Amino acid sequence: MKKFLLPFLFVFFLQQLSAQLKFPTDDHSGKVVFAKTSSIELPRSEMYKRTKNWLLYQYATSKFEDYFNISKKGKPIYLHEDARMRSIAGKYGFYIMYPIEDLSGLNMEQTFVTYTLTVNFKDTAFESKVSDLKCYTTASSKNGMRPPQFDLEAYNSPQLNQLDHVQQYIIPQVLNSVRKVHEDLYRNIRYGNLTSE
Repeated sequence: MKKFLLPFLFVFFLQQLSAQLKFPTDDHSGKVVFAKTSSIELPRSEMYKRTKNWLLYQYATSKFEDYFNISKKGKPIYLHEDARMRSIAGKYGFYIMYPIEDLSGLNMEQTFVTYTLTVNFKDTAFESKVSDLKCYTTASSKNGMRPPQFDLEAYNSPQLNQLDHVQQYIIPQVLNSVRKVHEDLYRNIRYGNLTSE
């Protein structure tokens, strides 16, 4: 019986390791990157204009300003535009929430995740890339000072990746938030400015 039990347990253990959720990483840099290419039958200039309007709206509503105070005259400093309308990039953010300590849900931790969204335009297509993801935990903030930061790649490390709250809350929420960024951008480029009053 022991002869059969040990191989079975070994295979079960290996399956559990492979079933762990992880963030996708770039092969060369090892950094977490989410990229999506979409085709749309629009001129590059129109895609660019619609994207810029959407990016400005996202910045205004993303709570990014609550942390970093980096706008001048209402325009984000971290909005990088290409004069030839081939790319545009900006920094944005979203919150994730997860229970801490006993995972009962009574004590929640809030983390603000910042990211850079870069959109590259081609004729009748665009690529959106979410990269440079950094986490800012609010629980460790002292006297309203900016909390310490760490890269999202930390959650792929063996020490953190195996934790229940990382597998059940953090990774799924980040994946869902990034998916929503890609989908909202696509809808706005395809159908025009959906964010105006």
